[in-house]
Amino acid sequence: MAESSDRKELKKRLEQARRIADLAFDPLTKERLARLMQELEEQLRLAEKGRKAD
Repeated sequence: MAESSDRKELKKRLEQARRIADLAFDPLTKERLARLMQELEEQLRLAEKGRKAD
């Protein structure tokens, strides 16, 4: 159950980062948000992989 809520939270944070990135104007903010999105996507992949291993 906790794992499911962790994935939901990661998805929520990823969507939020995408929305903010769409509104950001300066390149540094866009770059930082892009890195954050990559990290969140990787965490989601790992969470999905761990879920399938169970």
